[in-house]
Amino acid sequence: MKFDLTDLRIFLSAVDGGSLTAAAAQNNIVVAAVSARLKKLEEAFNLPLFERTGRGIRPTLAGDMLARHARQVLNSAQRIEVELGNFAHGHSGSIRFLSNTNMLAEHLPAVMGRFLATHPDISISVADKPSLEVVSLLRNGEADIGIVAASADMTGLERWRFVPDKLVLVVPSNHALRDTTDFSRVLNERMITLQQKVALSQFLRRRAVELGRNVDIRMRMDGFEGICAMVANGAGVAVVPESAAHRYRQFMDFRVVQILDDWADRELYLCVRKQEQLPHHGKKFLEHLLSYVNDVTSI
Repeated sequence: MKFDLTDLRIFLSAVDGGSLTAAAAQNNIVVAAVSARLKKLEEAFNLPLFERTGRGIRPTLAGDMLARHARQVLNSAQRIEVELGNFAHGHSGSIRFLSNTNMLAEHLPAVMGRFLATHPDISISVADKPSLEVVSLLRNGEADIGIVAASADMTGLERWRFVPDKLVLVVPSNHALRDTTDFSRVLNERMITLQQKVALSQFLRRRAVELGRNVDIRMRMDGFEGICAMVANGAGVAVVPESAAHRYRQFMDFRVVQILDDWADRELYLCVRKQEQLPHHGKKFLEHLLSYVNDVTSI
């Protein structure tokens, strides 16, 4: 091989940092050593990988291509290290799973709980990500399984329909809004939302921007129960999953208003890059998720 993992790691540090100095600082080596590593890579491929600018360096087209592949190689190496570490600690594998906020809060705790209870040698790492980011991470090999909204471009991914994901508005019991509304009307209200980095918060902010509006956020909470409690006490209105609204309305005093925008009633899909490339424990988890879908849709 003409290069090693250290070469690739330093190369990516230079790409991301935009200078030899940044790459040296990140890898705790001197600038001359970074320069020598990069020169070694360029000589190995007989191609210039960087061009100098007034502010530092930037990758050439060949450098961009190498950066994409280098990220995949380093991610795979990290995955090998993690999975072998799992074996050393008595676990047989780890699954990298991505989902949106609603599914993580409403459906997946019970689904994943049952799976982990029957597979004590498997672990699952979970991240709350918007659909556009999920498809990118799946394509790059940085995740095993993801839940993606139908609006995202799933080209090149294998997919299966997942359970419905309907969003509704919850309002105080004496609020002027009645049975239905559109999101543009909702944006006139002060809202209670989840934390800023949560996928649902990003999704609603993006929908507001598309309308040329802002979300008037009065308070951020960590979960749907807290949000519904704030609404029940008159603090504002909130967009939540319909299942959460119906559950908390049993012991809280608020009303549910249907959102008329098409995006409020979303189709979701389970996605993988290639099912045959999943590790054995990943295939087991995918089968478990698909079995859950069959159980829900047959009710």
